[in-house]
Amino acid sequence: MIPKIRLRKTEMAPLIGGLLACAAMCPQAMGQFGGLKKYADKVQKGVEASKPLTVEQETDIGREVAAKMIAAFQIYPNDPLKKYVNEVGATVAAQSERQDIQYHFAVLNSTDVNAFSAPGGYVFITLGALKLCKNESELAGVLGHEVGHIAGKHVVHEIESANKKGAVASEVGSSVGDLTKNQPGSALYQKALENITRNVLMTIFGKGLPAKDEFDADERGVRYAHAAGYPADGLEQFLDSFAKATAPGGAQSYMTTTHPPVQDRNDKISKQIANEKWDDADRPKLAERYATLTAMVRAKKGA
Repeated sequence: MIPKIRLRKTEMAPLIGGLLACAAMCPQAMGQFGGLKKYADKVQKGVEASKPLTVEQETDIGREVAAKMIAAFQIYPNDPLKKYVNEVGATVAAQSERQDIQYHFAVLNSTDVNAFSAPGGYVFITLGALKLCKNESELAGVLGHEVGHIAGKHVVHEIESANKKGAVASEVGSSVGDLTKNQPGSALYQKALENITRNVLMTIFGKGLPAKDEFDADERGVRYAHAAGYPADGLEQFLDSFAKATAPGGAQSYMTTTHPPVQDRNDKISKQIANEKWDDADRPKLAERYATLTAMVRAKKGA
């Protein structure tokens, strides 16, 4: 019996290229292999799109997503508040497994109760979410969750998964292929970034990430906040307040439709804390410092 030989896509592209080179030497052959070039191009696009994103590409995508968020919501213009949120965020992010990127934290001028993250280290929290937090411990938990998404590369994996499922057929796959084979700053590279950014925003504000990614971000965020010196239940406490605040007729939030139910999340967080045997109830929640440094948020009309 003759053994079957299976070629991977990465092996097929150079093989087909060689066949085409031979065919080019014979005009009659080109008639027979005319469709082969299209297939070779298709395979090559698939190979390019299936490559994992580099840290540089991830950061470029995140920068584009962040720019779109800032354009839509605007940054809240208060330097002391910006500094405070960045200090808390940096303290939590320092506990993350990912230290190959620089983390950035910003406050969005929106009364909706939301927090977002983008690939490459970009984290946003709204005025509405800051107002809902009762202390610094809760803020650390919320920021920790968003850092968890970045550390877990959840959005990056969504992009890469789309490539593998239909690298050539999908717009995302073709865009990642263009990102891989073109120079940063070129027109094709920028167009690819814009296409990917559009799809990332649709994921964040539309369908949301898979529930397993949200639970993973919770687990990571709780762990980071605890490692940073905060009580581990900060995120859990915030989610309790969030559930009450966003009940029918209450505050607006994308998280009510893009995240798992609060009870499911808090059940897992409670179990995590119990399993870890974290006895940190005596740790300060820093409510007074939080109240002082976020006073302008509570005084802002409509916030």
